[in-house]
Amino acid sequence: MPKALAVALLLSACLPAAARGFFFTSLDASSEPDSTWWAAAHACTFREDSSAELRLAAGLRMDSLLAFALTQEGDPLKALPTPPPGVLRVVSTDQKLVAYSFAVPQSGGSYRYFGMVHARVGKATTLTRLTDAGSLDAQVSGDDGAWPGGLIYALGESTYRRTSRYVALMFRPHAREAQQKWIEPWVLGRPTAVGPSGTNRPRLPLYFGARIFTVKDFAGEHFTSPPKRLILRYAPEVSASIRFGKNGGEIFVDEVAPLRHGRPGDFKTYGPTLAVDRLYFERGKWLLAPVENP
Repeated sequence: MPKALAVALLLSACLPAAARGFFFTSLDASSEPDSTWWAAAHACTFREDSSAELRLAAGLRMDSLLAFALTQEGDPLKALPTPPPGVLRVVSTDQKLVAYSFAVPQSGGSYRYFGMVHARVGKATTLTRLTDAGSLDAQVSGDDGAWPGGLIYALGESTYRRTSRYVALMFRPHAREAQQKWIEPWVLGRPTAVGPSGTNRPRLPLYFGARIFTVKDFAGEHFTSPPKRLILRYAPEVSASIRFGKNGGEIFVDEVAPLRHGRPGDFKTYGPTLAVDRLYFERGKWLLAPVENP
């Protein structure tokens, strides 16, 4: 299990109210939470041998506590530079968005995902909660209320026609079925006056999935229409990589194929080959280059 996911369960102190009163009132660097907030945050962690219901309850409390902490800071880059254990913090390559995500183990080897995006848009600081939709499909759109949930481990920005285009690299581990990493387009809306429950920040509407991939075949899947995201699926006992190149305009993806005795389309039997695919950004689209050796 990834280190970012496993931590010990103490629910009694894990409440948003437990952290109130432990921030300075000004929204500057001094609003970093003190040791009392951190004690409450650590109380949101869980043991692997606890029940799925208790783990989910801890996750919901961590989500509320995280929202409260981020509300106190007007500069997303200064907020929680070291997040609580189990929470991933990712800053976009243009330094405008900060994404938080964490996963709660459920029964059957699956996970429930939580996410939040802290951003500076013009003069406004926004906070957007991401609600896990559960499903993941190459052709389905989503938004912050129906988010294709997963761990956000990188967030890149490319510019086309003076507009920023964002893509996140995301991961869904699984103990029994195919693991999934994928490239998720983000489209930003206009900030709203009403923010997430329990906060006083405006919300930045986020839309997920976009037909920006000029790709017909990817990782064992054939597309009859342009996909809205690219998904790499592979066996639970192996590892495969999706990563940004040195410049933000390219993404490298390990090629996968059926392992010994595996069947095409049965992605839980897929594993990496010795080849790497390269996607590159050109005129607002991501295109697939010929397979390269690593």
